[in-house]
Amino acid sequence: MKKTKKFITAALAVSISSLMASGCYLLPDEEEAALPPAVKASDVSYTTITAQKKDLEKKLIATGTVAAQKQYPLSYEKQNGVISEFYVRAGEEIHEGDPICAVDTYDLDYQIEEKELNLKKAKLNVDMIYENDGTQAQIDYAYVDVQLIERELDKLREQRENSVLRSPIDGVVSSLADVRVGDSVSSGQTVATVIDVTELYIAVKPEDLTKFDIGTAVDIRIGQEYYEGEVFMNPSALAEYQEEIKASHESEDKTAIAYEADTIYVRFTGDAPADSVGQLADVILILDRVEDTVVISNNLIKKVDGETVVYILKDGEKTPVNVETGLSTGSQTQILSGINEGDELILK
Repeated sequence: MKKTKKFITAALAVSISSLMASGCYLLPDEEEAALPPAVKASDVSYTTITAQKKDLEKKLIATGTVAAQKQYPLSYEKQNGVISEFYVRAGEEIHEGDPICAVDTYDLDYQIEEKELNLKKAKLNVDMIYENDGTQAQIDYAYVDVQLIERELDKLREQRENSVLRSPIDGVVSSLADVRVGDSVSSGQTVATVIDVTELYIAVKPEDLTKFDIGTAVDIRIGQEYYEGEVFMNPSALAEYQEEIKASHESEDKTAIAYEADTIYVRFTGDAPADSVGQLADVILILDRVEDTVVISNNLIKKVDGETVVYILKDGEKTPVNVETGLSTGSQTQILSGINEGDELILK
């Protein structure tokens, strides 16, 4: 019996060894790792944009503030005073001769009344001498007093007239000094500034000054509105202008533009909006322009092995196409060949 058990055990050991040698196991097999499915190029999803035709402009844009060529700072030249009344506000239209403000004339009115009484008295004295058969010398002497009082009275009346500051032109009150009724103003102190809105301009400092010759036509953009303009002063013309002024010994025109170097000055050639003074405006110079041409974004153009390439979606596949480019701006480029209107351009 013992021999039989030993025989069975040995037989099992041999069987197991044989199975292991043949690569078979009694334990369950492990699952093999799944391979990723093959991906075809046609299965990739791309973001595209359709090529379109449009106009393309290459331009220089510089921004400045609309100002008036003629500005008139107004002040009391020969007298001090206390502001008694303002007749206008900043931004209001005004006509030549319209009052802007006035200084108090209480003391002046009193002096005028007193002089008027003195004048009346002096004239009566002349009449009395004449009626009493006074000599011609007596009459002439008395009449001198009349003339002296009349001159003094004329000065006082002129001073009262000048107490009202008036506009020298038809224009707009661009600004008022920071003074109120009851404040004192000194002789020569600017109280108000009136501008001529028929001659407006913009001063700009573009990156390339050489493109802005005198007479160059430009567009002026204020908000969403466009106006026509032209260059009337640039650095080279300014140098000549300053030499002419220096040679002519002319006094400085306080109403004129205070020109600066490295600046381009542009005026409106048509009607300019009067309310645009002080607003920002873009001066636009068109350097080149093409119309009705295929235009694409610059970031779609690639350099591959020295070739200029754009990727398009063709038959569901990403396909490189050699292109010939034309006019280019900072963000867009004209395509002369290689891309047609309606082609699907791959963004990513």
